[in-house]
Amino acid sequence: MSEYARAQAGDAEALSALVRRHAPLVQSLCRRFSYSQDAFQLGCMGLVKAIRGYRAEAGYAFSTYAVPVILGEMRKAYSGALGWRAKGALRRARAYEESVLRQTGRRPDVGEIAARAGVPPEELMLLFEQDRGPAYDETGLMIPSLPDPGSDRFITRLLIRDILDRMPKKESWLLRQRFVFFHTQKEIAKYLHTEQYRVSRLEKRARQHFMEAWQT
Repeated sequence: MSEYARAQAGDAEALSALVRRHAPLVQSLCRRFSYSQDAFQLGCMGLVKAIRGYRAEAGYAFSTYAVPVILGEMRKAYSGALGWRAKGALRRARAYEESVLRQTGRRPDVGEIAARAGVPPEELMLLFEQDRGPAYDETGLMIPSLPDPGSDRFITRLLIRDILDRMPKKESWLLRQRFVFFHTQKEIAKYLHTEQYRVSRLEKRARQHFMEAWQT
């Protein structure tokens, strides 16, 4: 069985080895996008997709198949700009948040803000995430460096993101809120106007599905 076939069958070590081998291809394509860190991260996800979809029996080289897949993912870093409807919702959300904070000294929860902005809470959280500015270090300088695609930490994060992207959207969203943004079950239940036990039940199922995917 080829290394590509093993990766497609769920062999994490084979997938990691292929990502390390082809990471320079992503880095070279990144030059078309001014070395944007977002483009690089998305390009690595495109590389994983290409590895999963490549069929050697088709008779063409991996790079021939992978380049358009990687570029397609990279373009999302630039085509994902907020549309006018999303900008309007974000503007209403920011204005309401600032107004409540100024008048009462408290920061409203996402459920309140979403109701005023006219969008679901989970959509508003994604808008807030998408609207974040560039990353800066403690000196105030923008962080320009790209992650090392050969590091074990980067590979692990890439594999985790790959699994999350392939999970049902509701489960993927919940795991990201819990373990990327560190929201509590109680906070998420409040955002979604539901009971905490329902969030706990969904999280238990999502964690089980994640572990099944990780171990295959």
